[in-house]
Amino acid sequence: MSTLKHLKYIATFPKIGPDMYFTHWLLFFKPFRLWFQKRKLGAIGDGSEIRPYAIIDGTKNVFIGKNVIIPEGVRLVTDASDSEAKIIIEDSVLFAPNVAVYSTTHTFSNTEIPIKEQALLNKTTIIKENSWIGINSVILAGVTIGKHVVIGANSFVNKDIPDFSVAVGNPAKVIKTL
Repeated sequence: MSTLKHLKYIATFPKIGPDMYFTHWLLFFKPFRLWFQKRKLGAIGDGSEIRPYAIIDGTKNVFIGKNVIIPEGVRLVTDASDSEAKIIIEDSVLFAPNVAVYSTTHTFSNTEIPIKEQALLNKTTIIKENSWIGINSVILAGVTIGKHVVIGANSFVNKDIPDFSVAVGNPAKVIKTL
């Protein structure tokens, strides 16, 4: 692959992250960051931004509301080839570092075929407004986190969490209603 083709591929591939070295440097400079994230994502609201060292796969299927910061280490993963594989983050959601949010996973029911060759299961994942996702938490495909929810550090969220709840653990369980 020629150098020019390679640079074009990196610039247009639906991914943001440090391994996309040709475009990742744009995240270090706020005016470039704002321009770049509006160009790459499905949508991003005013006051929101993606910080350096965040990783987003399937950028066009990621929709971010107002006043959301995606800090270092956060990973958002969608299937760029399926419009049903969305990650929707509503207004004023707070992320701690190293959170992983998925809208896609592998199927594994056929034991005759290696898992990596089986189909993907894609579902929309939603984090509603004013929620806080604690450090090192994982949110799986198809989960909806309600409004004003706190997800404790190191939690594994594999089921919906209702509005105004505090959920912690592996798997995450509601321990308190606000």
